[in-house]
Formats: sequence, structure tokens, C-alpha cells
Amino acid sequence: MDPAALSPVALRMNAELAAADPSLVQNADLLAAVFAGCGDCIKILDLDGHLQFMSDGGKQVMEVDDFDTIRSCPWPDFWSGDGNAAAKAAIASAREGRASRFSGSAVTLKGSPRYWDVQVLPIVGADGVPTHLLSISRDITETRLARQEASHLSAELQVAAVREADSMRRLFESAPSFLCTLEGPHHVVKIVNNAFSRLIGPRPSVGRPFRSVLPELESQQVLTLFDRVYATGEALTGRGELIRLKRFEGEAEEDFYLNFVIQPVRDPQGTVTGLFIEGHDVTDLKRAELALRQRELQLQLALDSAEMGVWEAVLVDGRIVSTSEDARASLLLGRHSGEHPVFETFAAGVHPNDRPAFDLAIRQAIDPLGEGHLDVEYRLLSSEDRPERWIQARAQVVSDPQTTRLIGTVRDITAIKDAESQYTLLNGELQHRIKNTLAMVSAIASQTLKGDAIMEQRDTFNARLHTLAHAHDLLMGEAQEKGSIRDVIETALAPHRAAAAQFDVSGPDRFLSPKQTLSLALAIHELATNAAKYGALSMPDGKVRVTWQEDARGAAAQAFALRWEEQGGPTVVQPTRSGFGSRLITRVLAADFKGEVRLDFAPSGLICTLVSRFPIAQGS
Repeated sequence: MDPAALSPVALRMNAELAAADPSLVQNADLLAAVFAGCGDCIKILDLDGHLQFMSDGGKQVMEVDDFDTIRSCPWPDFWSGDGNAAAKAAIASAREGRASRFSGSAVTLKGSPRYWDVQVLPIVGADGVPTHLLSISRDITETRLARQEASHLSAELQVAAVREADSMRRLFESAPSFLCTLEGPHHVVKIVNNAFSRLIGPRPSVGRPFRSVLPELESQQVLTLFDRVYATGEALTGRGELIRLKRFEGEAEEDFYLNFVIQPVRDPQGTVTGLFIEGHDVTDLKRAELALRQRELQLQLALDSAEMGVWEAVLVDGRIVSTSEDARASLLLGRHSGEHPVFETFAAGVHPNDRPAFDLAIRQAIDPLGEGHLDVEYRLLSSEDRPERWIQARAQVVSDPQTTRLIGTVRDITAIKDAESQYTLLNGELQHRIKNTLAMVSAIASQTLKGDAIMEQRDTFNARLHTLAHAHDLLMGEAQEKGSIRDVIETALAPHRAAAAQFDVSGPDRFLSPKQTLSLALAIHELATNAAKYGALSMPDGKVRVTWQEDARGAAAQAFALRWEEQGGPTVVQPTRSGFGSRLITRVLAADFKGEVRLDFAPSGLICTLVSRFPIAQGS
């Protein structure tokens, strides 16, 4: 509030207050509080009618967000029509020291039309001469509208009554539920709506006894319900009741499921004179319910066949606060008869060696930032009446506005684990027998390839067999499915690691198929053997660099590149013939990787490159 704008009126009010009570002197703040708390639009104008001040209540009713945007604006400009002239006349009168009053229309700053009762008063200074003008505008829009409405009330009431009757008729006709009124003990149809007509099909109904409209209901005991309600005056309700209707002439009856209410209609004396029927066709809902029950039965049969139990846990703030389970889950989890399922009690029965993985799986499943899946295998400790056994638990987090739950299944996988153990044992035996077979092949080769002239061939034969055996070991260690690129290369280079500084091996670890594992191991062995005899590994300062990389090129393919590069060895000369090693590298390796292999006999050192678009599975 601008103190300069209020000072004359504030001085006058303070003078008046002081005459009543000296303690109220210097109460300009009180005056400001009065202005702020008043719901009227109080404005102070200069003598020319320009806005100088507006009370907080005035800003609210005039929808003024920032008074500075209209400060010093001509106040009459806010009035339209006759109100503009009245506002100018009021300013002129107040400037001469006379109060004035008028009513007129003026819109708010946000365009809301309002009607006002306005007083304009002079604010005089100490010399009795007006220094400012005080405008008090009261919003009388509602009062004016009420008066206008009252003047037309009688006519509008009559129109409203007609309109209401028509609205009720249209509401009755267009209601989504089927509606029907019957009259008298013979249940003569008086009024039906569109939904009822659609339900019964294209047949005449109004003015006819209900029995003649839907004769097929005679044998379905529906009409006896009408008779009972009419006789007793007590309403009846049906839910999901099966009704058979013959909706079209010449066609068979159709099954409908209906929810309905039959209510008595009484006269002013309370005597039942008719019936009112209201209901809904819930056939689709009922059929969906029956289908759901069938799916639930199928699910239960599937669970029974898989010998799975179902369980549920309620989560609050990331903690399991309660659990529930079906009978099979209780049996699998070792609950005693009548024992209430408690998560902590159950978790205490998990084998100590499996508890860390079990706890981690639970935390990851209920983590709000996780995927909400649980899949964990663990052992339950033995009890008095059953041995130790393996359990697999799977679950999904399900959230709704009220609760967060973990819903899942459990099953006994002890037999599967026993079979896996047996498989591992048999696999170990198979591995042992294969090694023995390879040792026998080596022995036969040693006995067969005798003599000084074939020593080099025998050593080469044995070295290749050993490399094949090491590659086989890698596969057996990875459950016969895959081998690590890094392990394959390191194993093949192991016999040549006397000078470790001669090798630089780098690349992201990846897993290969069995064929790729064997062919890469043999190829690296051939390259290393050749380098030890004729290439970089035959010199003290020679070096071999083995690198590989995988470059994603979209979902269709991935470019895989491996490079063997020798440096610091003797000058390389292009060979005149291709031996077994070269054929192994350029043909077998390329075929197993579905790519291309290139041998570059550069003078500075042999370079072998493998480029493949065959996807290479990333290792874990």
C-alpha cells in the first residue's frame, strides 16, 4: 500500500479515532487492515479519476494479479455503456466535494462480466479541499441475477415441469437397464423402454398380458415370481438367473443371464396395483465368469500335473510381512498340520550354503528398481519325517494401488538335481575315457612312427593331439556347450610361454561353440608352432600380438575380427607350398566361424586375420 496515497484519509481517520480513544492514534495500519479485510472493491483515485490504490479485496473480486499493470489508468474506462458516463459524472461530483452513487456493468481484468453498486466520495485534506477520491464498488451480480430470475420464475417453473417430464420420459426410454411396468393381477404391460424391447426382440408388448408377450417364460417359473410379489407386496431380486428367450420368430431359444429386481407398485392407500421390473443383461459377464472358472480349473490341473504349489507374500516397505500358500506348497515346504506360514520360520529351514543366494534372489525380486522376478533353487534342511530336498521357487511381483504382492510357485526338484549329479558323474567318467583313448592314439602313433626320419612328424602329431585334448578339457569344463576365447588362446599358447613377454593377448571375452573352440585351438597351435620354428618366437626379441574385437552392426549380424601379428622375427618368405597347418587355418577355421581367413606373409612378420559375421555369444 502506498503511504502517500493514504495519508490524507489515514490522518482523518486517526483524528476521528483519537477523539473516541487517544490510544487509537497513529492507526494507519488499522486502516490498511480494514481495507484488506473488506470484500468490496475499494479504490483511491486522483482528482482526474486515475487509479492510485486498490484494496486486496478489490483485487480479488476484480481478478487483478498485479495492480501495477493498471495503476494510473483512467477508472471510467473500465465501465461500459451507460456506466462509463455515470462513472465520469461521479468523479466530477466528488471532485466538487459531493458524494455520488450509481450502478453499472464492468468486466474484471480476466473478462468476467459483473454488475456493481458504486459510491464515489471525496477525500479532503486538512484544509477541507478534496485531495483524492474514494470509490467503493460492491459486486451485486448475484443479487441482480436473482431478481431477474425471480421475475421469470412463474413462467420458468411451468417450462421446467414440462421439461422434467420429458426428461424423465427420455431417461426411462434410454436407460441402459431394461425397465418395464405391469398393471393389475394379470400383469398387463403398460410401459417398456428400449433396452427391454431389445431384450425380448421385435414383438408387440404394450397393452398385452405379460404371459401372452413371453409365453416361453411360463415353463421357467418366472411368472410365478410376478404373482408372488403382487400377492405379498415384497420385492424379489435375481442375480445371474438363466432365462431362455425366443427373440425372433422361427429361431431357437437363446440363453440369457439376467440380474433383476421385481418391486410392487402401490396406490396412495398402499394397495399393490402393479409391478415395476428393472434389470441388466449380464450374459457376457456370466460367460466370462464361466470361462474364468474353466481356466482356473485348467490351471489347477496343470499345477497338479507339474506337482507345483502356489504361494503369495505381501510386501510393505520392501519387507515380507505375511505369507499364504495352498496345501501342496505347505507340504513341499515342510509345514506341519495347522502351522501358520511365517516367512522367517521358513527361511530358517533353508540350507546354510544356499542362504546367501536365496536372500540375494529375494532382495533383487522385491527391489522397486528391479524387474520383479524371482527364480531361485535351494535346499531345505532335513526334518524328522523327510530327508533333505531341493526346491525351485519362481514368482512375480504384482502391484495395485492398495498392496504389493509376490505371487509364485514352488516345486520339488530333488529328482532333477539327483539326475544332474548322476549326469556329472557319468560325464566325468566319459572325459576320463576320452583322455585314455587319446593317450592310446598317441601311444599307437609313437609305436608306428619310428625312426630318425620321422621324428619331426611324430612330434607334430603328438603336439596336435595334446592341443585337441586341451580344447576338449575346456569344453568339458563348460558343460560341453561352449568355450571361452581367452581360455582357448591361452591354453594353445601355454607350451610356448617360456618367454611370457613375447605375447600380447587382448580382447573382450566371449564364448564359442564346440566346433569353434576346437578349430581355434588347433589354428592357434599351428600358428604358435610355426612362429617357434620359423617366425617371431624363434628370436629372443620376437613378439606375437593376438587381438580380437566384436563390433555390433544391428540385430542382423555382428562383425567379429581376430588378428595374429608377428614382429621382430626373421624376414618372412612366401612359402612355395601349402601344408596341413595352412589348410587347417584357411579352410576349417573359416568354415567353423562362417567367415574369411587371410594369411599375409609380410617380410616383417606373418599376419593372420579372421573376419566373421557369425554372431559370437557374449560370455558371462
